[in-house]
Amino acid sequence: MDSFLIIAIDFGTAFAGYSFYFNVNTGSQPQIRVPRWGQNIGTETLKTPTCILFDENGKFLKFGYDAMMSYTRQSSKNVAKKQYLFSNFKMELYNKEIHRDMTITAKNGKTMSAMKVFSESISFLKDHALKSVEKHTRGKKFIASDVTWVLTVPAIWSGGAKQFMREAAVQAGLVTEFASEQLIVALEPEAASLWCKEHPADDLTAEGQDTLEQKPGTQYMVVDCGGGTVDITVHEMLNDGYVKELHKASGNDMGGQTVDKHFQAFLREIFSDDVFDEFEREYPGELQKMMYEFSFVKCLDDEIVVPCHNSLPELAKKKQDLASYFKGVYGAEWDDGSIYISQEKFRSFFDASLQSIAGKIREILRNPKLCINQLVLVGGYASSPILRNFICKHFSAEYKVTCPSDAQTAVMKGAIEFGKNPKIVRSRISVLTYGIGVSEVFDPSVHQPNKIRVNELGVAYSDGCFHKLVEKGESVDCDEIRQITFYPTKSSQTEMHFPFYSTEKQNAKYIDEWGLEYIGLISVPMTNISKGTNRTVRLEIKFGFTEILATARDEDSNKTESIKMDFLSK
Repeated sequence: MDSFLIIAIDFGTAFAGYSFYFNVNTGSQPQIRVPRWGQNIGTETLKTPTCILFDENGKFLKFGYDAMMSYTRQSSKNVAKKQYLFSNFKMELYNKEIHRDMTITAKNGKTMSAMKVFSESISFLKDHALKSVEKHTRGKKFIASDVTWVLTVPAIWSGGAKQFMREAAVQAGLVTEFASEQLIVALEPEAASLWCKEHPADDLTAEGQDTLEQKPGTQYMVVDCGGGTVDITVHEMLNDGYVKELHKASGNDMGGQTVDKHFQAFLREIFSDDVFDEFEREYPGELQKMMYEFSFVKCLDDEIVVPCHNSLPELAKKKQDLASYFKGVYGAEWDDGSIYISQEKFRSFFDASLQSIAGKIREILRNPKLCINQLVLVGGYASSPILRNFICKHFSAEYKVTCPSDAQTAVMKGAIEFGKNPKIVRSRISVLTYGIGVSEVFDPSVHQPNKIRVNELGVAYSDGCFHKLVEKGESVDCDEIRQITFYPTKSSQTEMHFPFYSTEKQNAKYIDEWGLEYIGLISVPMTNISKGTNRTVRLEIKFGFTEILATARDEDSNKTESIKMDFLSK
């Protein structure tokens, strides 16, 4: 994994981008490069909208600003309604049952394979990155196999969501093998933590800039405020420059898109559900453009002006005079083709999100085992002065609050640091209790009699026992291996299947208990049956990395092979 080139893809809900780094020893610190987007439309940003456009036949057309502009500038609404535009689709993988055949809905109401949408998006970013690298190496061409790829995901995502992204990356051509070590999955708040650990940030509670204290034992919280999720991690500095996680990954789906939803709800309040539904249904491109323009004013803390030179007022006028819609509506006025929204009303769009974020932060700070002295805000949403001021108001009396000037790129730059040393996070806290379903030799003093099964040799087993491998809240080193030895229960058995479960419980006994959730399957081949039931397989699982990794060792042949843990529903 000592690639000359590392490329980190930050696949955000609202915006996506990448950074790259030449892993060379030149005597000075090599630069992490982040390309700029949008110059062709008169803007310049470090990330591009996470939007992808397909034609009516499902063929990929454009990604990012190009997709947005192409879709919103369609002269014919019929063309726009035929094309498939997807935006903010990353949230389809949050807190849901994930399966390979799942579909997601485009702006025109039609559906497409989620795997195709994600893999085509990642493929575009891959190709764009390789072309950017070529420009910085005097035309030297690199292919995907020359690169160590780092793909960022929310820490609060399920194993199924992480696996889905890895499979999408394989389909996109980043790597050819699912378990390739050239593809590293990095957790977004961890990546941001690694960047902020070494670089100055704006001190929001005092003048000037400050850096995290490097003293061993220093504890700090990173609050990654993205467009979709808010992802929180707590780290402690160790004496070798490494860090360890002190609190399980936590967060929610109350990121910047929550503000967008409240803005749209306000438009419905003004114009009525009937008018807005028709606008959304018949003019999806115009609505997309309106929301895109709103995304820029979210970085203000003032009265805002929302241009409305589109079909929404035309539809509204068919029912009544435009001025009539604004009578009795607090905080908004109509003037010359624009909606003027007061500062107070604009701030109210943030209320639900801010209260939710503050609640999550307080929940962690109440933990008596922690001694946190600094909060670090990162992510695109953290550029909002409304969010920054709110966090300072509620927490700066007891904690230093900082935010890097490049808050939007902290994740993708930190992902490079993680790619250079994936073991820099020395240990992590298990979010849940994990274990597998096994058959145990029946013991009447331990097992329930209704679960007894007798094999062909007359040996009684208790089926469906829960074998705990790691406990919720337990600290697990990144290299730590949990292992267990198994024997086949049938002499003709050619494969072992271990159903994998998670639970909030700490002392579950059976897999059919309330609160246990089936999350995947481990399958271990045992093709040599010459020794019958006198065969041994040692299952080894790592829980301390960003993904759960498993290997199986045949004790007779001493052969070890990686086992794909399937967390995706069929």
